[in-house]
Amino acid sequence: MRKLVFVVVMSLVVNCLYSQNRDLLIEHVELLNTTGFFTSKKDTKLVNGEKQLIFEFTDVTEEYIVRVFPAKKFSDLRFDFFSTSDYEVIDSVFFIDDSFYQTKIRFKKIIDNPQLSLKVRSFTKEGRAMITEVKLFPVAVMDYGFVQKPEDMFIGEENFIEIATNLPKNIVLQANWDTDYPLHTRIVNHKGNVAININATKTGQMQVPVFLKLKRPVRDSLGKFSYEIGPLNVEFNVKAGRLAFLNTDIKDISVDEKNRYEGVEIQIDNNPNLQIQKTYRLVESEEPGAALVGELFTKARLTNNRVLCVLRAFNYHNQTDGVLYLNDGEIPKFITNFSIIPLAKIENFEIMRTGGEWTKSSVVYPGEEIIVRLEGQSLSKAKFAIEDLIISKEDTLVNRNEVVELRAKVPINIRKKNLNILINNSLSGKSLNVAEYEEFRPLDYIQIDYGNGPKNLFDFTGPEFSTKHLKDLVISFDNDKIDENEKFYGNQYFDLEVKITGSKGEILEILTLNSNKVSPGSASPRHQYYNKKNAINEIRLNQFLSRKTFDLDTWHRIQLVFKPTKATGNRSDTKIVDIIVQKSMRFDIDVSFPAGLITKKVGEPGYGDLGGISLAMIAQFSFYQKDKIARFKPYKIGAGFIAINALNFADSNITRDVGVVLIGSLYPTTKETRMTFPLYLGGGYLLSTEKWFFLLGPGIRVRL
Repeated sequence: MRKLVFVVVMSLVVNCLYSQNRDLLIEHVELLNTTGFFTSKKDTKLVNGEKQLIFEFTDVTEEYIVRVFPAKKFSDLRFDFFSTSDYEVIDSVFFIDDSFYQTKIRFKKIIDNPQLSLKVRSFTKEGRAMITEVKLFPVAVMDYGFVQKPEDMFIGEENFIEIATNLPKNIVLQANWDTDYPLHTRIVNHKGNVAININATKTGQMQVPVFLKLKRPVRDSLGKFSYEIGPLNVEFNVKAGRLAFLNTDIKDISVDEKNRYEGVEIQIDNNPNLQIQKTYRLVESEEPGAALVGELFTKARLTNNRVLCVLRAFNYHNQTDGVLYLNDGEIPKFITNFSIIPLAKIENFEIMRTGGEWTKSSVVYPGEEIIVRLEGQSLSKAKFAIEDLIISKEDTLVNRNEVVELRAKVPINIRKKNLNILINNSLSGKSLNVAEYEEFRPLDYIQIDYGNGPKNLFDFTGPEFSTKHLKDLVISFDNDKIDENEKFYGNQYFDLEVKITGSKGEILEILTLNSNKVSPGSASPRHQYYNKKNAINEIRLNQFLSRKTFDLDTWHRIQLVFKPTKATGNRSDTKIVDIIVQKSMRFDIDVSFPAGLITKKVGEPGYGDLGGISLAMIAQFSFYQKDKIARFKPYKIGAGFIAINALNFADSNITRDVGVVLIGSLYPTTKETRMTFPLYLGGGYLLSTEKWFFLLGPGIRVRL
């Protein structure tokens, strides 16, 4: 009992040491790059409720030296580095000065990855591998300014000012205009560079401060994290244009093959010189022969000082490409600007699970949180939904015309198997497929009953001895244990191999039952949705065995081998159970040859006579040692007949007699042999002399 308590306590201590606190394994971690030197001792702070190692960076492609210092008490462990989805290891691992492990890494997506971490693998002397995770929080160090800033622009004209910075990917691009000032601004990608897009709406000397939003924070003057830098002051002398600028009520117009011919109704600013019931040509340049973008037909003036028009688009146009000219023939009359974009369409999508990689699979599982990346055209302005899914957030840092990312959670009780992805409340032609989990779970839901009630498979720690009559051997299942605490495993599949051997180890029968299917119980929220066809509730071995369990003799062994079916993954989780038929005693008939017996007759003086070789035939009981296979206790008890001096032919005067005897014997505890030399003690009644007697002495025993 003390040994058991000691083992349990030590197991708890080891689990605490190796799995609960990474600081016990690693004393500290150091990161070195061109920006500086960072260590977990002084640079670990609480960020978003978690301890994270804070470090600074100036370049997304730079290399980092990583040093890991093991704790002194675990200096005998071997540590190793490996590439992950966050970074790649680009150098060998060195153990330097018997003090620390060092390598080099390069981050894959230091800006766009929402949670970076460093993973270190350590090995015990027994070869057990453990993973220690150090969470990282990168902070940007940025330089920024204008490449070249023009001074003048015209009303209605759009302009671009390129921003020079060492981390352009860290700046958040904007799809919408900031209209707080007469100079409307937004941050865009212009010809492969980050730029401020400017649209002047009033004439005169105009100034606007522009702040740049960031994906990764910088430190402000107080050392605090800030997701914004600036301001960049933009100042223009806005002049009146030669042509009147006409605003439209819609800035992004989606077109498809149908409305290319039928047209799209829009409203445009009224102007006295704008003729009604006239078709104007929309071109990209005021030069003759400029590329035709579309036609604008003016239908009627409205009471809101607007003109109702019909737009027929022939080509696409982005506001960032410059203004559009309304021409009467080849003569420019007005200017305007809006985007003509393709109808929003999803062409492909990918899914990423927590801690995983992007995958093209459309399969999702109940209860999981996923990020769905939609790829297509004209996506930035569209509204998205996925049937029956909870859209928790749209990632605005990623969203653009070609890519949109949605964070979603699949409800635990979801009923549908096919979930349509909707775009602007219409079917997109893309969908997600809900599948049930079929993940391998340890076989702790299996129970075995061989006559003493159901016993969990993992409670079998050695051979089980059955002293009862084995009527049957029943394998049952705790179905409610399969899905626990909102952790779903789904239908389980296992193979069962049964081998029956005799008392000498000879194989009597082998039975194999493959792909046994067990479904989670009614306690699982997904119980009603699992496919329970061919699922079993129990296995009664006598239904499959030709040699029934109730026909097994003493020391026959039933070996059960449980292992996962290959359909659930190649796992080495195999559990073996041995059940051995055991009896407490055995009855047999022994023929032995006691020699040198001291026979003491009741009523006669002296210590008795020393006899010669006798012959005994005894029906006796042998007793087995508990929990040992076919090993007898060193004594037997029996009754029978003994012919005293029956084989003593050397002396003709010897007294011979036959007695009925109750006798006990002591035997060597060696394995069974045909001949042994026991010691006898007993008593009985002599038939010839009609006297009671006692006997004591050795003998030779032959087992029939």
